[in-house]
Amino acid sequence: MHRSPAEGAVLEHARSDVAAGTIALLNSLGTTLELWDGVVSRLRESFDIVRFDQRGHGRSGMGDGTASIDALVDDFLAVLDRFDIRHAHIAGVSIGGMIAIRAARRAPDRISSLAVLCSAAVYEPRGWNERARSVRQAGLEPIVPFVMDRWFAPEFRQRYPGVVAEYADMLRSIDPEAYAVGCDILATADVRGDLPKVSVPAVVVGGGGDIATPPEQQRAIARTIPGAGLEILSGVGHLAPAAAPVDVARIIAANALGARAGSG
Repeated sequence: MHRSPAEGAVLEHARSDVAAGTIALLNSLGTTLELWDGVVSRLRESFDIVRFDQRGHGRSGMGDGTASIDALVDDFLAVLDRFDIRHAHIAGVSIGGMIAIRAARRAPDRISSLAVLCSAAVYEPRGWNERARSVRQAGLEPIVPFVMDRWFAPEFRQRYPGVVAEYADMLRSIDPEAYAVGCDILATADVRGDLPKVSVPAVVVGGGGDIATPPEQQRAIARTIPGAGLEILSGVGHLAPAAAPVDVARIIAANALGARAGSG
């Protein structure tokens, strides 16, 4: 029997007496919920926080083997249901951003605001198909250096080799088949049609040093989501929550609080 993909879900209540809402955080492929540690430490005073491991990552099982963005959206909504959360601000990085965009379109009554980080609306499939094939044949170890070069900008890798080593170990901890399935999903996912239908306050965040999803992709997403804001973080690679947690927390909180004020 498969363990639930939501088994790794964690809900942390705000430390203040009254929470300013719930923020749900969605990971990138190859990372666990610890990706958000630095961000959560700066949000937990005012917000309830829910985060979880995607299928085959961290403490979550592989689920039923269904490979699609919509299946991952279903997982996310199941996590909200598990904790009886009716409304949440949502922030996702990379594939988590695609899940967040689709969730905002599918369930606008449950999503209060949207933050899309270092993501894309659609990918060229060849690279992801090749990566999936490589991982299925040889495991994750051969791609670790390649992925670290994309996750972190050169200056960050030089200044914080310990952090990079920590994330390399995180990648190694992922079930190779789960990673390959994630590659399959990214090879076919396309949320371009969802973007103009997003009806909640949104902000798009890019890394100035992100070679996986360069700033022009973030600008294209921001142009297409009605009224979306845009911030490009200088010197930041693909994993903005790990490299710039202070900035990411600030942006997510501002978007969430602005949405709350606008609905009040």
